[in-house]
Amino acid sequence: MKVVDIATSIAINTLPMLALVLLAMLAERRKPVERPALAAARLNLPYLLVYGSSGPLTSMALGSLTVAAVNMAGGGWISLRADGWRLLPSFLAYLLVLDLLEYLFHRAQHRFAWLWAMHSLHHSDPAMNASTVVRHFWLEPALKALTIYLLAGLLFATPGVILGMYAVLGFYHIVPHMNLRLGFGRGWWLLNSPQFHRIHHSALPQHYNCNFASLFPAFDLLFRTHHVPQPGEFPPTGLDQAPTTLWQAFSWPFRYRQPADEASAPAPSSNPAVRNTSK
Repeated sequence: MKVVDIATSIAINTLPMLALVLLAMLAERRKPVERPALAAARLNLPYLLVYGSSGPLTSMALGSLTVAAVNMAGGGWISLRADGWRLLPSFLAYLLVLDLLEYLFHRAQHRFAWLWAMHSLHHSDPAMNASTVVRHFWLEPALKALTIYLLAGLLFATPGVILGMYAVLGFYHIVPHMNLRLGFGRGWWLLNSPQFHRIHHSALPQHYNCNFASLFPAFDLLFRTHHVPQPGEFPPTGLDQAPTTLWQAFSWPFRYRQPADEASAPAPSSNPAVRNTSK
């Protein structure tokens, strides 16, 4: 592969997300939950660049590519239409089903030890902010491609325009991670917010194993995993351990350990070594 092709691939994978994260970090300064922690961003932003340049398994578009590939191979039990007025209901149907699958996958990440070993990298950020959105173990996109997006391709024959709309909407995930005093009040169940998702990342025991939603907290309400944010409720975040170098982030599942007797329940709620949040 030519150097120019590699550079183009890296740019496509990283630059849009990097630009939006930087803009969100500027917006956080207006009304932050806590003083911005530049140390976390100094790891997260270079991690995005390395993560995005490490090959197709980490591509942000891998899920959509998987759906398209399965459709080309003959998958797609339900044919979605994107012509005229049918585009909106087709997109909403695809969006809701994919968000449900994301919710279920997220629940599994907090239930099974081998998935939690990877996902705990995301939860290890001691100062959650917009750059936390890219702090995921590099193998996770491939696992999602082989599970929820494979299933989506078998369920739906999805037009490319819908896949593109879904990929663009994915940039919204920056917002719930922002270090920002922003919640949606009584409309908390309509769309994920920085307050609702911060509770999911909380280091406090009363917040363990709740608010798993990706976009729509209505799924947490449906499955009774919701914690309704209270006015002014913005807890501290993080785990007892956190990477300090890129290599530690890339090898995270082999570094983060929990007590052996906690292996059957690997979510943060089962970890007695959650970092001390007392000031």
